[in-house]
Amino acid sequence: MCRLVTYAGPPVPLEALVFHGSHSLYRQSWAPRELLSGSVNADGYGIVWCGPDGDPVRLARAEPIWYDGDLRRLLSTIETPIAQATLRNATPGLPVDRAGVLPFVREGWAFSLNGAVPAFRQRHMRALRTPLSGERYASLTGVSDAETLFLGVLQGIDGGRTPHQAMRAQVDAVAARLEDGASAALTLVLSSERGIFTLHTAVGDSACNSLYHVDSPAWAPGGSVFASEPLDDDGAWTPVPAGSAWTQHPDGRVERVVVAPSD
Repeated sequence: MCRLVTYAGPPVPLEALVFHGSHSLYRQSWAPRELLSGSVNADGYGIVWCGPDGDPVRLARAEPIWYDGDLRRLLSTIETPIAQATLRNATPGLPVDRAGVLPFVREGWAFSLNGAVPAFRQRHMRALRTPLSGERYASLTGVSDAETLFLGVLQGIDGGRTPHQAMRAQVDAVAARLEDGASAALTLVLSSERGIFTLHTAVGDSACNSLYHVDSPAWAPGGSVFASEPLDDDGAWTPVPAGSAWTQHPDGRVERVVVAPSD
């Protein structure tokens, strides 16, 4: 499973999202505390933020985050009101290359998945990709479950669903495919200049991946932060309930959203 951080609120340096705290996202690349599987997050890292025109800008590398000694200085020069940052712990059987490093960016949206569809390529890839339009199917660049779900989410939004409804529809499609006894932890994150939309859930008997939330931390006053693991020892970090959906608004407000099962 991966580790992630999301931020919305007054502009902050990207450096803070990755390097802040005694248990920073950077440190979680080699010393995570709450992975459901695996032991390190060294298969890549990705950061997405809002560019001057509001569209997402993506930095992604298929290598451990500690490889780049210039990264901290680079991120200190970029301030943003909305961002996602992830570390990759690759699913066995999927290539370790840049095409598989989250967050992905398409059509003004950025997407991350913390979790995996079990036996995706062997049993579910074809069925989950079949509903995609011809144009979206042709735009596939890899063989990952995350890219498949992302394109399905975008298609749902085009069809009139809200971001949370579109993500829920993809989770429900996965649930319908899994055999009895199979399970999957699936935390989906979608962002744009409109905010950050998170669906924190699991299918079957799986536990959800760890996720925490803090409002207006000292290093980002007025902002909201979600993270796979608390970034510091501030006791204000609160576990995010399993099965919940959230919106981080651009002004830093956080809203819990009720999302009904898809039709």
